[in-house]
Amino acid sequence: MQRRWTTPDPEATTIRVVMVEPHPVLGAGVREVLDRESGIEVVAHVRSPDEALSIVGEAAPDVILVDVPFAEVSAATAARRLRRDTPRSALIVFGGADDDASIVGAVEIGAVGHVGEFARPDELVATIRSVADGGDPIKMELTARPDLVGRIVDDVRTTILEDEDITNPLTPREVDILGLVANGLHNREIAERLEVSLQTVKNHLSRVLHKLGVRNRTRAVMYAVRQGWLVPGEVPQRSRPGRARDAATNHPA
Repeated sequence: MQRRWTTPDPEATTIRVVMVEPHPVLGAGVREVLDRESGIEVVAHVRSPDEALSIVGEAAPDVILVDVPFAEVSAATAARRLRRDTPRSALIVFGGADDDASIVGAVEIGAVGHVGEFARPDELVATIRSVADGGDPIKMELTARPDLVGRIVDDVRTTILEDEDITNPLTPREVDILGLVANGLHNREIAERLEVSLQTVKNHLSRVLHKLGVRNRTRAVMYAVRQGWLVPGEVPQRSRPGRARDAATNHPA
């Protein structure tokens, strides 16, 4: 994938960087690359966006370099909060695949740069210098990708709805099932955990997607987490009163 960068004078000023990298070996390699660069200073290296939130005020970074596992909804949500709470810092998503899904994910959390894990060291350095100088490499890339722009517009529309103060339309059982989805369980595992039929789980998830107006389970979980209806990491109990009623609910949404 061809990319273009603007590269400011590296001697003009020191660029303060906070690294958010959960993988020690990868983090050590990135740190070594940046430590060799004049005009770039890694002022902190933490393991998660949540940790970064506690130190960015004092660290005052120009750039936040964050490795976000987008499959983990809580990590993506924390990265989005990090971007929101540090408006003066440019956010670069680092690591993962250099594909369309990763670029869209980076845009969704408010990043202005994205560098895949197989990028050359000079590409990472050039991106850091570019965003520190006010550049927006992702925007430059999207100008040649109208297909990606269309996907992002759809996501922005969803985000606007997520930012509204909306009453939770989900039933306690639907929240239970969505919570188990967030913890990585498949439909059959959810049915066994809650002691309901597989079809009941499918029907509940269909209704959840319809109520929230989202196209897949991941978006449903992200929506519920942002609204505060779902707490990442909470695991619902094996069953609740009303289980017999759920087991008999087999009508499609």
